[in-house]
Amino acid sequence: MRAASGLRRGPSSPLRPEVIRLAIVLLFTTGIRRGELLRLTLGDYDSRDATLLIRESKFHKSRLLPLNSEIAAEIDRYLRARALRKLPLSADTALIWNATKGGRGYSGPGLQLCLQPLLQKCSIFTPKGKLPRIHDARHSFAVNALMRWYREGADVGAKLPLLATYMGHVSVVSTHYYLQWIERLRTAASKRFASHYGELVVPVPGRKGGQE
Repeated sequence: MRAASGLRRGPSSPLRPEVIRLAIVLLFTTGIRRGELLRLTLGDYDSRDATLLIRESKFHKSRLLPLNSEIAAEIDRYLRARALRKLPLSADTALIWNATKGGRGYSGPGLQLCLQPLLQKCSIFTPKGKLPRIHDARHSFAVNALMRWYREGADVGAKLPLLATYMGHVSVVSTHYYLQWIERLRTAASKRFASHYGELVVPVPGRKGGQE
């Protein structure tokens, strides 16, 4: 986030630090698809109710995403920066905006080109040594949601349909694809199982060699 705030501005990107920081925040904290992010307009954000409208995305479904106060504050701060520089603020202008060709939304490749130097600078790589894709933030969002529910002691099974709806999936089957079985998640699930059913796992009498 600090690296994004330190990006250089340019004639075609007078808000590059603010817009790239906001893109990172929304990708990582809402799990929206890259295309959904880039199609957002200022009119899709409701500051009073702190919501984002995702219009007719994949499967031709629209959904309304509630945002917490910190995410809403990030968007409000970005909009104030736009107003200060007297940049377009009409409801139909892109949220993730640059001044190219008189002003338009970022393209997918354009956003990726802005993010790659940040990832390199911050030494953020995949286990195979490659730069993460923008879509990888969607995986991180889903896994972090599960981790948060495990820490809170929530009923994860009951929560999964809510996660599927928030991510714009037609069922939890699609959501399972994003739930990578990382070590932290395995440990949390194992602790949950042990706390509920650990007393049922006992050594079998007469077995040798520590077998159960």
